[in-house]
Amino acid sequence: MNKTEQSTLLVSLEKNIHYLKEKFNNSTDLKIRPLTVNDEVIRDAAVLYLDGITNTQTIQENVLSPLLRIIKFDSIDAIITRHLLIADVIKVTSLEEILSGLSRGKTLILIDGYDEGILADTADWQMRSVTEPDTQRTMKGSLIGFNEQLKVNVNVLRNIVQSHKLSIENLQVGTEVKTDVSIVYMDGFVDQRILEETRKRIKEIDVIYLLEARVIEDALEGKKTLFPTVFTSERPDVTASALYEGRVAIFVNGIPYSLIVPALFLHYFHQPDEYNQKSGRFGYRFMRLFSWLFSIILLGVYVTIIRFHQDWVSPHFAKLFFKKSDTLVPPFVEIIFVMLLFQLLVEASLRIPKSTVIIVSLIGAIVVGQTAVTAKLIHSMTLIVVGINFLANISISAGGLYGSVLILRFIFLVLGFFFGLKGLLVGFILMIVYMASIKSMGVPYLAPFIPFNAKEMKDALIRGDLRKLINSKHTYPHKK
Repeated sequence: MNKTEQSTLLVSLEKNIHYLKEKFNNSTDLKIRPLTVNDEVIRDAAVLYLDGITNTQTIQENVLSPLLRIIKFDSIDAIITRHLLIADVIKVTSLEEILSGLSRGKTLILIDGYDEGILADTADWQMRSVTEPDTQRTMKGSLIGFNEQLKVNVNVLRNIVQSHKLSIENLQVGTEVKTDVSIVYMDGFVDQRILEETRKRIKEIDVIYLLEARVIEDALEGKKTLFPTVFTSERPDVTASALYEGRVAIFVNGIPYSLIVPALFLHYFHQPDEYNQKSGRFGYRFMRLFSWLFSIILLGVYVTIIRFHQDWVSPHFAKLFFKKSDTLVPPFVEIIFVMLLFQLLVEASLRIPKSTVIIVSLIGAIVVGQTAVTAKLIHSMTLIVVGINFLANISISAGGLYGSVLILRFIFLVLGFFFGLKGLLVGFILMIVYMASIKSMGVPYLAPFIPFNAKEMKDALIRGDLRKLINSKHTYPHKK
């Protein structure tokens, strides 16, 4: 048989090993341990594994030692049921399944004269320890965050949700290199239409390999929108709460956060602090909503006042800051320059060593900013306004809303500069209409406001009584 046509194991041990070595391009980390096992005759056998991702001690104690003690066996099934001490063991014939298994840290057992093999799970992946989330921290509550290992993330979630109703559906995405993906939901709580749509969209993904969760997000979002319709969370407690609300979580191996659908606009203003503390149940969400509004229209209002409505402020203030401004560039260019400066600071903070973040921030915010004001490149008021806008933007960045704010604040800046207050009002109305047309897995993005659902308002703008929230079931309106 031509090697290019081979799809299943052959009875020849030598040919099977030769095929696997070729498929791994004679990689030096593919280890082959030859041995013999006793049947009615002594048969040659081999144990194959990838060094570095398998536990060699487990292989020695639970695979090699039992095989060497075999006196007689009737079949491959007999070896599995009577001799091997590994919990996760399967019989295989497909070479594609074998190649995938070896790449995932499993150990392959082949015996000459049999066209069947055994895959035993002996994986020993190196992983980062479970630590506190970086972007969704809280003053009170859980300090555990997800890491890059899917099994660890499921383990942490099961520790929080200790119920048989927590259901895990494992899928693999990728035609050449398969990546493990898990769909997680609570049986009896989940919205079935959301669950079915999630399954459908993930199974329809056709990619060669999957390295980033963004591929899954694109599939779940469906139609491209300005606003995010998939919520991302580094926190197991936030994910568990979403499951109890009837939503669906998706984990991707190698990604240290969960994807949660549906993601409604209001979900981006809910934070764990509100459920772990007595204070803040009435004001925190209004503050974040105000911060979001502030972050998208403040710059537009500022240029509107400068160009069209200087009479809104006291004459002394207008004369000092607007009429006698002696900067070298117009206000619109000033704002763009300062926006780019702050964005560069954010990018630099993410790319450089943590030990130098404070130094870079000081250089950017104090030295560059102050020097630009002194050199009359920008006005001091412009620096203050953009700084406030930046802080408001950061306060609502958790979950994925940050990107849409960057685009919206520029749009409103242009509208305010060219059309003034009327342009801002028209732009805001059009934005609300656009948001009302968005769907997240078939659920209206502005629910429970549009369409209005009085029962769901108990956890909308204010956090209601926790006992009532826990005992009530969430419902989601769907597109007709």
